[in-house]
Amino acid sequence: MAGTAKITDLAGTIGQTPMVRLPGIHDSSSEGAAQQGGAEIVGKLEYMNPGSSIKDRVAKHIVRQLDARGVDKGALLVVAGPGNLAVSLAMLQRRLVCLVPERTSADRVRLLKAAGAVDIVRTLDGALPGTPEHPASIGRRLVAQAHPPGSAVYVDEEEADCWDLAQCYEELAAEIVAQTDGRLGALVLGVDTGCAATHLSRALRARVPGVQIVGVEPSAAGDAAGHGAPAGPLARRWLCEDIGRAYPPRALDPAAIDMWVQVTDKVAYSMARRLVRAGVAAGPASGAAVAAARTYAVSADALQQQQLMPAKVVVVILGDSARNYGETLLSDDWMLAHDLLDSRMLREIQLKQTDQYRAASVEDLQLPAAVAVAESDPVGAAIELMAENDFSQVPVTGPARRLVGYLPLSAAQTLVESGRAKPADPVARVMLRFTAARATAASAPAHLKQKHQQYWLITPETPLSELARFFETHTVAFVTDASRKFCLGIATKQDLMAFLARRGSRALY
Repeated sequence: MAGTAKITDLAGTIGQTPMVRLPGIHDSSSEGAAQQGGAEIVGKLEYMNPGSSIKDRVAKHIVRQLDARGVDKGALLVVAGPGNLAVSLAMLQRRLVCLVPERTSADRVRLLKAAGAVDIVRTLDGALPGTPEHPASIGRRLVAQAHPPGSAVYVDEEEADCWDLAQCYEELAAEIVAQTDGRLGALVLGVDTGCAATHLSRALRARVPGVQIVGVEPSAAGDAAGHGAPAGPLARRWLCEDIGRAYPPRALDPAAIDMWVQVTDKVAYSMARRLVRAGVAAGPASGAAVAAARTYAVSADALQQQQLMPAKVVVVILGDSARNYGETLLSDDWMLAHDLLDSRMLREIQLKQTDQYRAASVEDLQLPAAVAVAESDPVGAAIELMAENDFSQVPVTGPARRLVGYLPLSAAQTLVESGRAKPADPVARVMLRFTAARATAASAPAHLKQKHQQYWLITPETPLSELARFFETHTVAFVTDASRKFCLGIATKQDLMAFLARRGSRALY
């Protein structure tokens, strides 16, 4: 087939990322950004590199330069940064010690550990250059301590004199110009080390004279342009990773940026969630960049003051992936706890979590009475009971008819059909218990041989909002009295959905 890519290694897949129109970002109800006038805002999906970030490009060129310098492939790389560069270098099979800020997400740290990082060192947010707490100081000490001497290399994109990354960003600039058919008017990107902004501005201006470069930083960070107050960097805290410094980045050429836009954490995270909703799985730094692009596009007065003309095609670098933020950006609870949802998204989440149930409880589901089996009942009889009543599982009771676990129909049938259990065996031999222990049967299938979570008490008085939360991680709920003595009913997510359908809930349909 013409145009089909051939088999290659991971490094060969870096670059040539798509550029797309950004849907779902034109809603004026989103706080911190307004309509973008006549500009077309498009996204360069750098998070679609194999390592899920723009840093794959940097890592590829750093590895080439290490090889050219004769550095052994097994040498230890001490890598400073929020974590994306380290992930990319790990992907290219390099040994790493990672120096990451305190604000780096647990998801990214877990990814680094799974990728084989030798160790991970948290560094102080806002540490200034030259201080013992700065990543460069820590990194050089670790390199000096390496044995044998010379077996470790310090890697920091901000140290422009150590790494020649001009070609890296020349390639990216060429892609951007080609994908916009030369109509590029402005580029919007988050600024961290300043390396990308410096090199991209030079490469793009050489190809498209008059192109405007818009730098994005957190509103809580120090002014990267150097105009902000230098005092108290440790007092500045922001959550958005991959952008922002408490001091002007050393690798940043101040002339690289035509206009600065500062974005709050709330705007960055809310816009990232809006992008995810629209099918663009970008992270918070990308959300900040998109919000800044909208601000830029409507800031006619500010543009005129800086003698700039509003651009018609605005390209935004989307350099981080939402998939690295499972416990933060993608968690409704975390977003609520940190007050990062804009007003519209807050209303949507509140409706989804509580308002749509309108104080209803499990009792309002009108569940049929539960039919249970005893631990001593034969497996064959339990299977027949479930088949006759079209049950997918049945609760199991122990002494004094107390609920002790349940038996899934599919698991029981599999055990009997495979000969690992007999129809005459007691249910106790194959059931799943509500304990932290493994399934009773040593011969149980793999999906039964797993630890159970602590029993979650569900009673007729349990709010449906709490039951909905239960179903985020469970398939079936056994409704009991408060003492957990009797099983009163069995509920599934389908029962909850049917209840909402009866109420005509627009949140569901």
